[in-house]
Amino acid sequence: MTLSPGRLIEHARSSEGRKQLRYVGVSLVFVPIGQILIQVLGRLFDSFTTASVVAAALLTPFNFFANRYYVWKITSTNSLRTQIVVFWVAAVLGVSLATGFTYLVEQATADQSSLVRSLSVFFAQLAGFGVVWVGRYLVLDRWLFKAVHHGEEPDEGEVDELHLDFPV
Repeated sequence: MTLSPGRLIEHARSSEGRKQLRYVGVSLVFVPIGQILIQVLGRLFDSFTTASVVAAALLTPFNFFANRYYVWKITSTNSLRTQIVVFWVAAVLGVSLATGFTYLVEQATADQSSLVRSLSVFFAQLAGFGVVWVGRYLVLDRWLFKAVHHGEEPDEGEVDELHLDFPV
């Protein structure tokens, strides 16, 4: 499959493409808010690790409802259940990995300037959430489910059914 501009526009106009654009839109709102909150709370608590957990506790429910009412607004009951389970599993894994990376970076940069620590925490957070995002969307949906179909691209209903069957 080539990624010509025409195919990208065609995909963006499809229901799945519009859903992906809404998902990106929600992410573009919550990622910067979360990172700003971590930087502010990190100075307040004198611990970016604590700030990571507190920011996740404050923002994840709002992120969930934004996804629920904006991204998954046209979804069957089974698909919605799958989306909810996958969201919470990805949220827990993402927050855990990002917070773990933040802890390691915070320990490694304890004697560095505030700017170095802040930037290091920012990149640790992005790496932690990025690994989970790549695992969820590229590995699980693209490689695993595509391999199940022997190279055929599954439609949205088939992916949703596979999510239900896949042990999470």
